[in-house]
Amino acid sequence: MLVPAKFQYALLGGLKVLTALVWPITKVISYTTSQKKLPPLKNELLLLSAKELARLIRTKKVKSEEVLKAYITRAQEINPVLNFMVEDRFVLALEEARAADTLIASGAKTEAELEAELPLLGVPLSVKESISVKGMSNNAGRTAPFSNVANEDAETVRCLKLAGAIPFIVTNTPELCMNWETTNWATGTTNNPYDTRRTPGGSSGGEAALISSAGSVIGVVSDIGGSSRLPAMFCGIFGHKPTPGIISIDGHMPSARDKQWHKFFSIGGMSRYSEDLPLLLKCMMTDKTLADKLRLDEMEPVKNIKFYYMENDGPTIINNDTHIEIKEAMRKVVNYLDVKHGIKAQKVNISMDDAFALALILMARMENIPSVFDREESSALSVPGVSPLEEVKKFFSYLTYKYTISPVLFAMLKKGIDQISKDSVRALYEKKQELTKTFEDLLGGDGVFLYPSFPNVAHFHYQIYYLFPNSSYLALFNVTEMPVTNCMVGVNSQGLPIGIQVAANKFQDRLCLSVARELETAFGGWVQPPCYEPATTTA
Repeated sequence: MLVPAKFQYALLGGLKVLTALVWPITKVISYTTSQKKLPPLKNELLLLSAKELARLIRTKKVKSEEVLKAYITRAQEINPVLNFMVEDRFVLALEEARAADTLIASGAKTEAELEAELPLLGVPLSVKESISVKGMSNNAGRTAPFSNVANEDAETVRCLKLAGAIPFIVTNTPELCMNWETTNWATGTTNNPYDTRRTPGGSSGGEAALISSAGSVIGVVSDIGGSSRLPAMFCGIFGHKPTPGIISIDGHMPSARDKQWHKFFSIGGMSRYSEDLPLLLKCMMTDKTLADKLRLDEMEPVKNIKFYYMENDGPTIINNDTHIEIKEAMRKVVNYLDVKHGIKAQKVNISMDDAFALALILMARMENIPSVFDREESSALSVPGVSPLEEVKKFFSYLTYKYTISPVLFAMLKKGIDQISKDSVRALYEKKQELTKTFEDLLGGDGVFLYPSFPNVAHFHYQIYYLFPNSSYLALFNVTEMPVTNCMVGVNSQGLPIGIQVAANKFQDRLCLSVARELETAFGGWVQPPCYEPATTTA
């Protein structure tokens, strides 16, 4: 074990204290807070994939303006329940939709040309607020400074606009994206559409809640510790973290100048339907030569793919074991592959003892990660000399107004981790390389690894403060720099979504997405949250 057992037991003791403090509060909140009902779906356009919407728009079966109006209406009626919206650009989006309709009506381009050059023409797009959309908030959930407006589009957003997509909303994220719970003092807390007492996850929780509740069809998200996958799992949709480097990460708040940043951090995509992810990712890529090389628009038959899986991470002494219902879901997937395709998925036992330490220490050790206690950040806040201890005292005394507790705790944690010896950090990097090579040798160019996205389904708000070590299930693939997709594979006995991750070696994103398509076909994919009534009429 790379990290001494004494350290892990000390952390376990701290987690028990946190559990004792936080668990009763969250249980009281869950029992005293009633579930809010979402309004029913009334427009069947909201049930179509982005790919199908694009086809209908360019073939003049439906107008982009009609589609945008349907999504704007939906977003407006569900936001009071879920609280995902930071800012909208509805007026500009409708103008762009009318421009798309005018282009199509003009006949200046054939349907084939429109499909080739503008594959997402007229399709609504939502974007995580931490990713810049020109003229929109790009403040990463901060209240100090209270406002930061993007002067230009992030490269991914620019590419999607060039493909014809129309951004219409930016969505909620935790402060500085430093939590797996989407909450901040600026916008508030985002709720899970399957149970509003529960979290949609983070940091891309606003996107996941919006897309899952049929308020958007595709979205742009980011991921440094599972942010594209945990919310996707908790909200029952698909989320993909791509191979690092294939999609630009410019235009994200926060960012870092550390040379390792681009290896751990990615910008990716979310969708309700698996068929939209390959198209979305292809359109997000600046290097079209690389996009062609990755063959994202070609699905690999599952019979050509080798499958390996694990049901849990050990478990280690600081992580929870995977819940039986998630294990059963994994076994159903393994059995399906065998019965339907004659594929014998191989159960493996890869040591994950140090996965949490690898993720926590290597990522926190990176230089220039924005912190609420950095001089640069403090200067922007006009509060030089901020004391971490004082901010923690304020928080627990309900006096803090500048920060949520997550970035405060991260800043304190980073100060401690920065004191770890260089020899210890070097040993962790060696472990990272060893683990990466283990996957490279196992999976090769035709294998995928199935793994739980999280050991349990969406928990009640704020329980992540003592469940956060379970993020190692997710951060494992940031550390190993692998592409990975969360796939919806059913619901548990309470009707809450269950997801599993499908990971592959670098530049094999196509394998993850091919398996996602297969699992959606086999297990039904996205399920309307139980508080919905069935769709009734078209507008």
